Amino acid sequence: MVTYRFGPFRLVLDQRLLERDGTPVALTAKAFDLLAALVQQRTRALSKDELLALVWPGSVVEEGNLSQQVFVLRRTLADAGECVATVPRHGYRFVATVVEEHENHSPAKSPHCIVWDGREYPLREGVTVIGRAEDADLRIPLPSLSRHHARVIVRGLAATLEDLGSRHGSWRGSLRVRDSVGLSGGDEIRLGTAMLVYYVVMPNDTTRD
Repeated sequence: MVTYRFGPFRLVLDQRLLERDGTPVALTAKAFDLLAALVQQRTRALSKDELLALVWPGSVVEEGNLSQQVFVLRRTLADAGECVATVPRHGYRFVATVVEEHENHSPAKSPHCIVWDGREYPLREGVTVIGRAEDADLRIPLPSLSRHHARVIVRGLAATLEDLGSRHGSWRGSLRVRDSVGLSGGDEIRLGTAMLVYYVVMPNDTTRD
């Protein structure tokens, strides 16, 4: 697993996670994809056409969409100083100092799991992205789910659910998730038309809490 650190931020691409001083930072899916492209290609300036192709593959979008996501990133990353520089008549470049770290250890086990369609899916410590995309950690191939629909963040015995700007929304019980909400054992989660249940299985306990 590769981790990128700059200023107070920590970026983990394969978990679609951005943290500030250990606290997850909410980003739209497109803002995250833009940040990932800029950080990975930080040794050079990326043209606007390149970024549009990377962030909106296969879609025709206006350049204003890119400018809007750049504005979101600059506002979000302000504590790290200037991160995204404009290259006149070309595009953008990530200019903050980045420390790249490679972590080879196995992720710690956690007692958390989600049940969907009669199957249990353990949730690792950290972030589990749920969606219909091939690279989602928990893939649910239903058309009502966005490619990266929501994520569950596990920290010790605590877990939270966050929506990732999905089209059809994320729900914990009857509560629509606008930002993030804590999860308790037995909570029902609805993502699009998919119904899931969250459980916490304590060590040496054969029952679900």
